[in-house]
Amino acid sequence: MAHGVRVVADHLYGISYKPHELTEFGERVHFDVRWIPVADDLDAPATTHYRLCILEVGADVPPQPERNHPGGMLELLKIGYELELETDREISVRELPDPPEHLRLALERIADTVNDLARRAGYQAPLGTDVIDDLLAASRQG
Repeated sequence: MAHGVRVVADHLYGISYKPHELTEFGERVHFDVRWIPVADDLDAPATTHYRLCILEVGADVPPQPERNHPGGMLELLKIGYELELETDREISVRELPDPPEHLRLALERIADTVNDLARRAGYQAPLGTDVIDDLLAASRQG
């Protein structure tokens, strides 16, 4: 139990994934992680809370005039995973502690899902522990 907050469930929130393109762009991709509370009222006290981890992976595609393609950002992966949290007493979302192991758990669930889908499609798993560690380190730096 971290800081009086327990993870009681986790849920895949949604996914959009292009495994072939993610493999094609490989090292040229960029990552964006958002870790946000899900609540109608951030000040309402409750014992059940939700946090959503959203991972977006994209690549910058150069213009291709011969294909009449203007270029720009190509979304390769967008996935959200939600953690359901429970506290010992009613607190607001603003008071909710955010232990780092919760974000790690959400990112690991994301990696498990994406890697399983990649393998089923005949591709290598794109989200190894090194990628998760890098994403966590980047999120701590702000």
